[in-house]
Amino acid sequence: MRRVCLNVVFLFVIAASAFDIAADQEHWPFSQYPMFSGVWTSPTFMWLRLFGVTADGREFALDANRYVAPFDQSRLPKALKRMVDDPHGDARVRTALPDLFARYEQLRRADVHDGPPIVALRLYELEWTIDRNAANVDRPNRRLFIAEVRP
Repeated sequence: MRRVCLNVVFLFVIAASAFDIAADQEHWPFSQYPMFSGVWTSPTFMWLRLFGVTADGREFALDANRYVAPFDQSRLPKALKRMVDDPHGDARVRTALPDLFARYEQLRRADVHDGPPIVALRLYELEWTIDRNAANVDRPNRRLFIAEVRP
């Protein structure tokens, strides 16, 4: 009986994984893990990034999770990208950015991070030419302005 139960469990796991692979869907833990399921062929990489603007006009990247908690740097840019690409995305981005600005300031006042006070929040699409040694990680080739919010 134990062997039959184990075989049923194994068959279920294999069938669920095969379904996700064939249907190109993700139902954790049966996912096809798309990060690892393709070959990277593009010579460039694009990513959305938030920048805070200080009173003297200096920009700095909000590239640490502590600036935007409970959001994180792996999911927030993807969510913002979906908003930007949406036909009604402009309105959605204009709703999200003030919330992110307020969140940054709340966390700063609560001493969760040591970032400076900001007067504006900007969203850019950054593009890098892929360098195998990541020597250009701090120097994107292109910065496309998407939106700005001020309180």
